[in-house]
Amino acid sequence: MSLYADFFREGNFRLPMSKSIGEVLTGYGLHISQISALGLPRVTHFEFICRANRVEPSFKKFNVFYFVTYTGGFYSFNSRTTGVDPCSRDPPKSLHEWKQKFFYIRRGVIPLDIHYRAESEGVPRVNVSVDFTEQEWYKVLTRKVTPIIQLEERALVVARMSMLWAPQNPRGFPIYGYQGKAGYSLMNVFDPKAGGAMVVAALPEGRPVWVDQIRNNFLHPTGESMATYANTVLGEDDGDDIDVDSVPTRGGGGEVIILSSEGSDESHQDLIHRSARAGTQRGTVHEPVADDVETPAENPQSDTAEQLET
Repeated sequence: MSLYADFFREGNFRLPMSKSIGEVLTGYGLHISQISALGLPRVTHFEFICRANRVEPSFKKFNVFYFVTYTGGFYSFNSRTTGVDPCSRDPPKSLHEWKQKFFYIRRGVIPLDIHYRAESEGVPRVNVSVDFTEQEWYKVLTRKVTPIIQLEERALVVARMSMLWAPQNPRGFPIYGYQGKAGYSLMNVFDPKAGGAMVVAALPEGRPVWVDQIRNNFLHPTGESMATYANTVLGEDDGDDIDVDSVPTRGGGGEVIILSSEGSDESHQDLIHRSARAGTQRGTVHEPVADDVETPAENPQSDTAEQLET
């Protein structure tokens, strides 16, 4: 199947894919390869603000705020404007030649039975759930309208939307902190003047390590999924399931070409967003907004907390 490079940059998409994105795709009956690079950022932004506000993301919640559109062979998502308060603003307007920047992965890398929608099926329409305005999660998500931006890897890691980080200390736990203290909202990443940063705290003994805590948020490929989808053909998606054994892979022994947002070489640096990172804007910075949801027992090391690696 094909994935687009801008999914990983402006779209904040990562592999393994989050279950939240999978739920949106299956809810509308769409394939990831059919999603516009201008539409995917709305899905990942929604997941981010949900996780930042301790709200469990779901397809039903997403459908309250967005509906599906279809243009130029790709599906996207637009904000509903009638009877619904917005949860986002400033979506990307254009991406230069994003359709020409793609690569292939094996179908089984995303172990989900996602439908490749034929144009003859029309644009999916799903009714909005009733009484959503009375739900606490709706009030929380509309309390602060935030821009759809490319997020740093560290922010995605803290939001449990990326596994592309491992602590040097096995008990390491990423949090958003300020002057060695925890208890600040992850929503501060949308404020370039907030003085906080992503730092590493120490998990108390007896708590699961970080990777084990977030593992269930993602759809992990398995030997079974790779075998199940080995010969899958996706409707009109011509060429999508090419023989990747014929495609050169790094080191010659890998099965999948995966675009990563991390790495020490300069070729990957453009995948890391810097302009909207909390606490990096020049000039006066201020104390970030406190989190109104109590953070579980974490023990940030005030003097030696290490910065998350980018």
